[in-house]
Amino acid sequence: FHPWKCMSEPSIDHRFFSESLVDNPAALPVNADALAVKQADGRAVVRCRRLELQQYARLGCCELAAAETPTPIHTRYWGGEDYDRLYTAYDQVVWEARWQGSHLTVIDLSWETGCGTENRVWVIGDSVKIAEAFVLDIDRKTHAPGEAILVFSSGRWNRSESLYGAVQAASFEDLILADDLKTSIREDFASFLRSEARYNRLGIAWRRGALMIGPPGNGKTHCVRALLKELNVSSLYVQSLSHRHYTDEQMWRQVFERARGLRPCVLVLEDLDSLVNDENRSFFLNQLDGLEQNHGLIVLATTNHPERIDSAIIDRPSRFDRKYHFKLPTREGRLNYLQAWQSKLEQETCWQCEEVEEIAGACDGFSFAYLKELIISSTMNWMQSPELKFATVMENQATILGAQMKTESDQGPRTNGRLRRSGRRSGRA
Repeated sequence: FHPWKCMSEPSIDHRFFSESLVDNPAALPVNADALAVKQADGRAVVRCRRLELQQYARLGCCELAAAETPTPIHTRYWGGEDYDRLYTAYDQVVWEARWQGSHLTVIDLSWETGCGTENRVWVIGDSVKIAEAFVLDIDRKTHAPGEAILVFSSGRWNRSESLYGAVQAASFEDLILADDLKTSIREDFASFLRSEARYNRLGIAWRRGALMIGPPGNGKTHCVRALLKELNVSSLYVQSLSHRHYTDEQMWRQVFERARGLRPCVLVLEDLDSLVNDENRSFFLNQLDGLEQNHGLIVLATTNHPERIDSAIIDRPSRFDRKYHFKLPTREGRLNYLQAWQSKLEQETCWQCEEVEEIAGACDGFSFAYLKELIISSTMNWMQSPELKFATVMENQATILGAQMKTESDQGPRTNGRLRRSGRRSGRA
């Protein structure tokens, strides 16, 4: 009841929106809303744009089943090698939910428009209070990624459990870096997360931007994974800004809005030089420079090509105040890496520790990725001819890989290994 309303004011016909939008796609949710209210038969209806109901059920927060009528519209898809089974993706479905002693019906409707996919949800409960409490609890408990990494691609966030698994499997103990780089990275970020109160007392913005620079194959991706595991805060990863209809500015806005809602968190921008271009640079900088809005936000970026990044990004300390250089390993770095592998392979291959130094000298210019390829290819070749001395096989493989490196250098730079593994199950976030 609104006391300011005049009792004699004309009543607007309930069909006004549906009839005025009859030839417009916007009429679809209007008509669907009228049908939902009719089906509710006097029960309360709460409307939402999107609801992570299945994720909520997977967390054990409610019991959920798809109603048989109307028949759900869905597709089946393979979960990939790590999740070798078929999963169901629903386009249109009516859910029956049991939550805290209440029964709720949830209508989930999706349709294609000229700018992508639209989604509407109607939650039907015994009262508005129950339905709204249900919606609020879902949003609160599914907002954070939980045991997943939020991956941004094709204009939407998806939960990647496989990437989370790869992060949890990473370790700084398996990472060999030059000098005290590893210690510096670990201490810098751990100290930052512990120091919010001190930053606030000193009036300094509690945010951190870090850029990992260096040629591919020297540990940047491994370091990012190990760091995400160690910091143990919500993590978001931008895979691509590409979209058929939306601009890069709209994509960047979605990225930073979600990250700000999860602070403290880490926002990973792998291959920064491919994400920021002349068209979106100004908007990206505006988002990066947000002061109060970015409180508690860690932006962790990597690049193989710092020369492609505008000086306004790479040279201004307030944007990326930490720069870590991942250089090709020195002779000592190669020796340490090969010695770690020698201790693992010695019993099987009879590779002797005194043979490692000569091989390390023969691998000048090798990245850590190429050293690993040297180990793997040598092991595979030795398994085919175990009568050969393992060190001899390695020396031959080092010559072959060295020639391959020269060929690739002549043809131009390769793309690096990405943080995200392909072909794995993800969930909409």
